[in-house]
Amino acid sequence: MLSMVLLAAWSPLRAQEFPTKPIRIIVPYAAGGVVDALARVLAAPMHEAMGQPVIVENKPGASGIVGMQACANAAPDGYTFCITVQDSLSYNPYLFASLPYDAEKDFAPITNLGWTNGLIVANAKSGIGSYQELVSAAKARPGKLNWGTWGEASQPDILLRAINSHEHLAITAIPYKGAGQANPALFSGEIDLTYMGIGNAMQHIQAGTLKPIVLTGKQHVAALPGVPTLAEVGADPGLPGYMAAFAPARTPKAILDRLQGEIAKAAQNPAVQQFYRNYTLTFVGNTPAEFAQFVKSDRATAARVFQKMGFKRGGMES
Repeated sequence: MLSMVLLAAWSPLRAQEFPTKPIRIIVPYAAGGVVDALARVLAAPMHEAMGQPVIVENKPGASGIVGMQACANAAPDGYTFCITVQDSLSYNPYLFASLPYDAEKDFAPITNLGWTNGLIVANAKSGIGSYQELVSAAKARPGKLNWGTWGEASQPDILLRAINSHEHLAITAIPYKGAGQANPALFSGEIDLTYMGIGNAMQHIQAGTLKPIVLTGKQHVAALPGVPTLAEVGADPGLPGYMAAFAPARTPKAILDRLQGEIAKAAQNPAVQQFYRNYTLTFVGNTPAEFAQFVKSDRATAARVFQKMGFKRGGMES
């Protein structure tokens, strides 16, 4: 009861005084992936504008569940928020039998940080250089091709399942604790394929060590002529990829609005804008109320898609 009274005492005036100590951004994936990179590129201009350190803390594990639990359990005072992808609050509630957090009740949406337009890539030594070559190789060697995911039910895992289902393939999923581990595994040839942010992939594509296979967003990329989208090959699962910021539930509205405003300002920083161009991300920056409505709708869409794909509700264990 006392905590509720204290939270009720927050006002827009007090939000203007915020922050008076360092802010922590929890990333529920290993360092080195696009989510981690986005958190770090936003942290610098936020620190400059707010006058307090903005610290990124990686807490990978269990399809993002470890980090999201830490975010949910943090004090709802604005000094901790998380940056994650749609898996955490749209996919996990349907797919896992139980979660240590309630996706609907334990988080306060802050803003959509951007629609993603990722890429399925292959190690050049795999001999796969196009989507059709992927399909042919997988059919010729059932179960032999390996695909790195960020854990069961992560976005890369869902994309793999969509392609396996559409093409009647048996590519094997190899789970890692985020892109920060999956990407090096691809570079070394430990796995044949994975999902990667375009910015992370381009230098390796240009060097000839990776081959672009198919785009996961709806936009073509000028630097990747001839690379189709999942929709064009008929394997789009119908779940838009995005990265977003969430705070613990009961974080005061004035603080949520302040964080959304600071993130929107940070997005205008030249380094952040260059990051978005490099990764072909589209910044959204909607209000907490607008984003909350989208998250609710997206969770319902995911449930319909997973049911259609044959996923059993609560069929996984965290």
